[in-house]
This record gives sequence, C-alpha cells and structure tokens, in this order.
Amino acid sequence: MPSDRITIGRFSTLTHLTQKALRYYDSKGILVPAVKDRFTGYRYYTVTQVESALKIRTLCTLGFGLSEIGDILTAHSAQDRDAVRKLVERRKHEAQSEIARLEKVLSFIIENRDFSELFAMNVSEPVIKEIPAMRVLSGRRTGTYEEVCGQVSAALMEIIFSPENQKKGVTITGPFLSLCYDGEYRETDADIEMAIPIHGPVVVSDPGITVRTLPAVKAVSVVYRGPYEHEGFSVAFEKAFRYAAENGLEPAGPDRQVYLNNPDNTPAEELLTEVQIPVAG
Repeated sequence: MPSDRITIGRFSTLTHLTQKALRYYDSKGILVPAVKDRFTGYRYYTVTQVESALKIRTLCTLGFGLSEIGDILTAHSAQDRDAVRKLVERRKHEAQSEIARLEKVLSFIIENRDFSELFAMNVSEPVIKEIPAMRVLSGRRTGTYEEVCGQVSAALMEIIFSPENQKKGVTITGPFLSLCYDGEYRETDADIEMAIPIHGPVVVSDPGITVRTLPAVKAVSVVYRGPYEHEGFSVAFEKAFRYAAENGLEPAGPDRQVYLNNPDNTPAEELLTEVQIPVAG
C-alpha cells in the first residue's frame, strides 16, 4: 500500500469519527475517500484529508447539518468569507433560540411541576359555544397534517389576494380553521379541510377550492396555547371529549381547530388554537 494511503479504520482513529459516519459522509459527498479499491471496495484516505475531517467534526459539534457543512467547506475553499459568515450567523440565531427554549424547560423542571400540571397550564377549561354558520373559502385534501394545512392555506390566500378578488372587495372575516374528517389519527393520509371565513364575491379558478357555508353547530370549546406538535395539543382534545362524555353530549360532525393567531409572526409557545368538538344533546 502506498505510504500516503490511510485505511478507513486508521483514519477513524486519527479523526475520532466512526467508520459509519465516514461512510455516510462519503455517500453525501462531504468527505470522499481519495481512493476506492474497485475490487475490494476498501476506502483509503490521505494525510491531507485529516484536516477536512477535523473541520467536519467541529461543525457537527456546533450543530450544523450536512448540507450546511458542505456549503461552508465549499465557501471556505473558495475564500468566500461572506457566505461563511452568513451561515455561521444563521446557526448562531438558531442556537440562541434553542437556548431560550431550553431555559424555559429548565425553569419548569426546577419548579417541580409534574406533566399533567404542565399541560393543564396551557389548556383552558371546556365551555359550550354556539357557533354560527359561516361562509368560507375552503379546500379539502388528504396527506400529512403539515402538508395539507400549509399547501391549502397558501392556495386560499393566493385566491383571496388575487388582483381580481381584491378589486371585488373580497375580505377575510375570521381566522383560519381546519376540519378533520377521520375517525382516527392518520399520519400520512389524513382527510382535512382547510377553510377561512370570507366576505365578498369570490372568483375561484382552482377546481379543488370551493366557496361554501359551514353549518352552525353547538360545540365543546377548549383553547390551547403552545406549539402545534406539542403533547399539550392532545391534552386539549382529551379534555374536550371527556367534558362531552361527562355531560351526556355526543360528538356530531368533524372536529374543528381554529388558529387564533399567525404562526408566521408568533412564537411557537404563544400560538393559540381553539379546539371545537361539535356535539348533539
């Protein structure tokens, strides 16, 4: 073997990177061995690649993703200091946000609250509401919750704020809401309708979007404060359904989730969602 070739095992020892990690970096084009034996498949590195490996390890420790690491190394090699600085600044802001989140977690732990108390803090007491009928622009699709909510919401906003509809005076009269038609949680093919209350003569060219009137309903209402993906969201649903059962109320129709503030400009911890369980009885 030539003296400048280093086996993957030896290279792993020199760089403190596992062989599994090295193979992964190779597959992603981040750190490709200088030589691959075409007969045995053995990977060989060179002494000059040790420095690159150490840079990768440092960037991983700082929390950079593989795509970001590739961008940083490319920019560093090209002496593009502005590109490197922007990537580092972005990571700094991400780290600051994560530190703030962890500080909140620590404060809860220090105060010795149990899980049920933590969740209860962010969920209101159930109330019965009479929700009037409302005219909405809506789209119903199947997919993951995140995909359907994001894609349909964007399509609705594009229609409402089109020059033609704005000229006609179309306005939004309430917050976005979703209606879930599944009888169980479905991870990838959930049946969801996204809707937004509107006023005015809407012109719709998308066949998947309609204007319709949601019926008036009596509903158990619970307001949850916090991230959409948090366990507390499930607590809100459990609390609403338990209240309905304890008061002899039968669920009737798809449950609704009303998004009371905008996730684009509201911290995740301050998001407000009203869970509405339509009931009969």
